[in-house]
Amino acid sequence: MAAVAVLVAVATVVSAVVPNDPWHDFFDLRVYRGAVDWWLGGRSLYDFTYGQSPYGFTYPPFAALVVLPMALLPLGVVLWAHTLLNVAVLAGITWWLVAPVARRHGWPLPFAWLVAVPVLFVLEPVRETIGFGQVNLLLMALVLADVAALRRGSRWAGVGIGLAAAVKLTPGLFVVYLLLARRGRAAGTAAATAALATLLAAAVDPGTSWRFWTETLWQTERVGQLDKTSNQSLLGGLARLADPGEPSRVVWLVLAVAVLALGLSRAVRAARAGDVLVGVTITGLVTCLVSPIAWTHHLVWVVPALVVLVDRAAGRSPAPASRWRDPRLGAAVLAAATVGVLASSAVWFARSGAGHHLDGGPLGVLVADSFLLVALLLVAFLPVRTTLPVRTTAPVRESRGGGRSPARSRPGGWSPR
Repeated sequence: MAAVAVLVAVATVVSAVVPNDPWHDFFDLRVYRGAVDWWLGGRSLYDFTYGQSPYGFTYPPFAALVVLPMALLPLGVVLWAHTLLNVAVLAGITWWLVAPVARRHGWPLPFAWLVAVPVLFVLEPVRETIGFGQVNLLLMALVLADVAALRRGSRWAGVGIGLAAAVKLTPGLFVVYLLLARRGRAAGTAAATAALATLLAAAVDPGTSWRFWTETLWQTERVGQLDKTSNQSLLGGLARLADPGEPSRVVWLVLAVAVLALGLSRAVRAARAGDVLVGVTITGLVTCLVSPIAWTHHLVWVVPALVVLVDRAAGRSPAPASRWRDPRLGAAVLAAATVGVLASSAVWFARSGAGHHLDGGPLGVLVADSFLLVALLLVAFLPVRTTLPVRTTAPVRESRGGGRSPARSRPGGWSPR
């Protein structure tokens, strides 16, 4: 009950402080529900628009199958179920991320978890995912399930990524990451899972699938305007700079290729060093940056990134030549900047009434692109952790010579590697 009270208090404070509506009345969820209800009525899924808005269903047909139960239940039940499910997923992901770090650094559980949940909840990508009725936390959970499966050496590693890619196209980049990281079996499983899910949707409604893959997929204007403040992709940043003109697609392509190369190379090095979590976190951030449109709620990958930064900031480090060169300080500063920018909804302090144009000159540009800049910093500087022992009292055991010696502690207490 105490945890629930803290979350309610945090939500109340956020509602009063941040410059934009943090909850959005489950707008996206209403779009999903209305679209599948329209589809069940025998009409084309991709002809639906919600109310007087131009927004309709933009995901692949398999996603419509996943959210189909929404149309069969009362709206109130759907809203409560979605909220409780996402809060539970956030709590579960946080425990999975924080518990091994707490054990390694000797922090008490569940206190560390109870501190972490409100901090992560207050980040705009998390609360907007819940407020819009989005699926970002659920998709991230599927990918992180594959991190756990890879660590165990499970033959099912890749299924989560495959399902996520079948629901939404951008997680397909994780398949490329797995291939480059020499996780060929997991990459094959992910590709096969995505293909089977896509074929299932095609078998249910061939016409809808044909229309999506040949027509709707390429209608990028269905998603929204590029220059909106909420679009924190590279192309969104360029669009705001070029407004009222059009952004240069050549410049965007060069920047996207550069970020893709940097991000995937760092992600692969992390995976080969044994830090699979950092690998998928960087890859997740790259998917947001290089996608033409990445709304603020897509940046949920800051959640594992923050835990990694805190882990690194609290860890041991060789004595640096200067305290200013201590990598722990850099991790702490980047963690504080990430929380400060994303919890405060900083991008919304530099918008006009319509939300499409910049205010405040060069400073306004930096503020309006602050989520984008934080994501770039995380891609470039998110640390790859070395294996450290868990801080536990080693049990005493009999040695072969009859003496007593401490048992070896398990290396790498970071279980979500």
